[in-house]
Amino acid sequence: MEYSLYKKDGKFPCDVTVDYDNMVFTVRDSDTTGEVFNNASEVAEWIKQHWSVEQFQRPDDYYDLMK
Repeated sequence: MEYSLYKKDGKFPCDVTVDYDNMVFTVRDSDTTGEVFNNASEVAEWIKQHWSVEQFQRPDDYYDLMK
């Protein structure tokens, strides 16, 4: 699954990839920095530590991502 969320202060979307078939787990922030993870749990932990719902233009997108 791929998700794109827009931060209130970012020009580029934040992209999250959770692909179990190809074992790809990545996050790219709105400043285009990125992280690669070993599993979906690590992605979720990183998101909880670095992002909050208030940062995003559409809070429902953040909640959908975290489900």
